[in-house]
Amino acid sequence: MSDNDFEIVRGSGNLYADLGDPDADTRQMKAQLAAEIIAALDRRKLTVRDGEKLTGITAADLSRIRNADLGRFTIDRLVRVLNALDRHVTVKVTPMPKRSKEQAAAST
Repeated sequence: MSDNDFEIVRGSGNLYADLGDPDADTRQMKAQLAAEIIAALDRRKLTVRDGEKLTGITAADLSRIRNADLGRFTIDRLVRVLNALDRHVTVKVTPMPKRSKEQAAAST
């Protein structure tokens, strides 16, 4: 194989959308919130046991967040964890980019 056999495609910034996940925005938001939780725990050098005491979330659930196993978490629950870690969450809503005819046809 040569370099000419590959096509470079620029991502949208949302891996889930790029993979065609119908819940892409929700999954992306959960991933971003989880990353912030992990960063807050790491900055404070907190173990999952210490985090449990501070947030009220079980150590097992904090481990799930660290492992990106986010299926059982809602966005509001992740926000509450961040609030307990003295973090404020702000949401930004923007218009969706216009889709090409090919993209629109592929989603039907």
